[in-house]
Amino acid sequence: MSQVYAIGSLNLDYVYKVPHFLRPGETLEAAHRAVHWGGKGLNQTVAMLRSGLSVRHCGAVGADGTPLSDFLAAEGSDVSHLRVDERSATGHTFIQVTPDGENAILYYPGTNHAVTEDLVRDFLATAREGDFLVLQNEVNGTARLIDEGKRRGLRVVFNPSPFSPELCALDLSGLYALVLNETEAAEWTGAELAPEDAAKALADKGVAVVILTLGAKGLVWRTKEGESGSVPAFRVEAVDTTGAGDTLAGYAVGALGAYAETGSTAALVEGLRTAAAAAALSVTKEGAVPSIPKRADVERFLTEHSA
Repeated sequence: MSQVYAIGSLNLDYVYKVPHFLRPGETLEAAHRAVHWGGKGLNQTVAMLRSGLSVRHCGAVGADGTPLSDFLAAEGSDVSHLRVDERSATGHTFIQVTPDGENAILYYPGTNHAVTEDLVRDFLATAREGDFLVLQNEVNGTARLIDEGKRRGLRVVFNPSPFSPELCALDLSGLYALVLNETEAAEWTGAELAPEDAAKALADKGVAVVILTLGAKGLVWRTKEGESGSVPAFRVEAVDTTGAGDTLAGYAVGALGAYAETGSTAALVEGLRTAAAAAALSVTKEGAVPSIPKRADVERFLTEHSA
């Protein structure tokens, strides 16, 4: 598969186990606290690396974030374009996790909004036409990054999370893939459509492949040529859903790579089934990064759950 370039967030995740989500005016005692490496960018890069892809990561951290760079390097990513901004705090989140594994997340961007044009230009200088560029919406300049990727002939994969209203003004034509959930799809289309209809509406804007995730109901996909289908979720007992969407998105890049190389929707579906299995495995463990499975574990899971 082609080289993958990722420009994305790196966060320190503060995770609290709570009996229920905090209510207005309430002071609540947490049963447990843990600190993990995270950020949608880092999570998805780790998922891609553990799926077997070659990934270079670009982003920014504060002086307190150098362990994030060290961690990504240890995972196998090129981190030569991770900028250290001594004046700002590294991006961080406060994550509440309830007994049923659901989560609520408060996000502070910090240095994730310090990704400069010069840094990006230098990062993409070695990219070749047909390489993949994976983006989320936790760093600054999303529209500029998408346009730069398309201008260079890269296959741009965009996960519009966290969703913001200005994304509705983006020109989606020429985007290689859009990976999003039902809430984000409703925000983008402006309507509560059936998943298949929402995927069609977005693909009709010129996106080569739309992957719409449905949580415990699996996912649906559609190409701009009109081919479509669904992949069911695997039944597991959820412990913590934090990072499940990032795990699926990261593994889905491998599916998109197979589709790009072969033009076969069968290859796309096979890869998306692998992504769904990875996401299922991830919710059986606590934390975002600690729960992202390696390829061998996913393949073992698929063998155990083969029809």
